[in-house]
Amino acid sequence: MSGGKAAVRAAVVQMASCGDKQRNLSKARGMMGEAADAGAEMVLLPEFFNFLPARTAWEGYEEQAEGIGGETLSMLSDAAKRRGICIIAGSMAERDGGRIYNTCFAVAPDGIVAKYRKTHLFSYGGINEAQIFTPGDRIGLAEVAGLRIGMTTCFDLRFPELYRKITMEGAQVITNVASFLMETGRAHWMTLLRARAIENQVYVVAANQALSDGPGAHYYGHSCIIDPWGRVLARAGTEECIISAVISAAMVEQVRRRLSCIEAAKAARF
Repeated sequence: MSGGKAAVRAAVVQMASCGDKQRNLSKARGMMGEAADAGAEMVLLPEFFNFLPARTAWEGYEEQAEGIGGETLSMLSDAAKRRGICIIAGSMAERDGGRIYNTCFAVAPDGIVAKYRKTHLFSYGGINEAQIFTPGDRIGLAEVAGLRIGMTTCFDLRFPELYRKITMEGAQVITNVASFLMETGRAHWMTLLRARAIENQVYVVAANQALSDGPGAHYYGHSCIIDPWGRVLARAGTEECIISAVISAAMVEQVRRRLSCIEAAKAARF
């Protein structure tokens, strides 16, 4: 899985997760299968796809947190192998010793190839992720389906320095797995996603939680795939669905040759 002139069909699964892990895992498995049947080679799941309770509570995440050998990663590894797809596995509560992280895993047919622990923990209204999770301290990069992919999670989207660092490490695609709220999503979601794509001349592939009619937080949906020129190639509404588009290393190179922002950034001295 080395970089190059790869072109792959990327699919985004926009699902409305809930506090029932088994239901979430079954839904994710089914929707990933639909995406694979439609030709997807890479599939992206949203933040907390396997467990998203009505309110953010330490007790729920502490109970549901898993390690590498847990049922969630076992399901994802099996799906990747059987379907021959690469999965950017949204995020889940990962237990490591006495700490819990909000972690995104990249899972290929031959196993886990990378992981990213969310570095910018969300605080807004009555939500404070720092009460639950430990922040990560490094970027996440994976060689997936012939492309170099950087991983980010939800609130990370508001920090352009993270995206630029990932780009300078060679990313051609940057994913964002999210549970972006309706209020902030309406105001900022698409603007931020397009800005990150344009300023870094990368594909941005974003999976958000769908709008649910259940109790608790309401999520914005509008998962999308944006190319390095800032064009929206595919965009969901608020409902559960699968979107897809072809992404290619050649398009990244073409845009960067046409407008040499990244080379100029590398050459800057200040």
